[in-house]
Amino acid sequence: MAFTTLTIRQEVARRLKAAKAAGESYSDTLERLLENQPSKTVEQWLASLAPLEGHGIFSVKTRERLKRDQRVPRHSPRKRRAVA
Repeated sequence: MAFTTLTIRQEVARRLKAAKAAGESYSDTLERLLENQPSKTVEQWLASLAPLEGHGIFSVKTRERLKRDQRVPRHSPRKRRAVA
């Protein structure tokens, strides 16, 4: 494995140390922080979504309820008060 020595300002070193999790190397910390950077192009953004493909945000039961509610909205079980 090859290594590279970097020179950084003291303030940056303090921030990097603060971001470092227990048991995590500085390389791991930098890799984690760089992976969480926003995409620079639409193509990169779409590529970042690939691992999520096929994973819904709602459960099957919730999706069925939402579809049913779109067809027939739910009503409150409480009786409406008469408007005076």
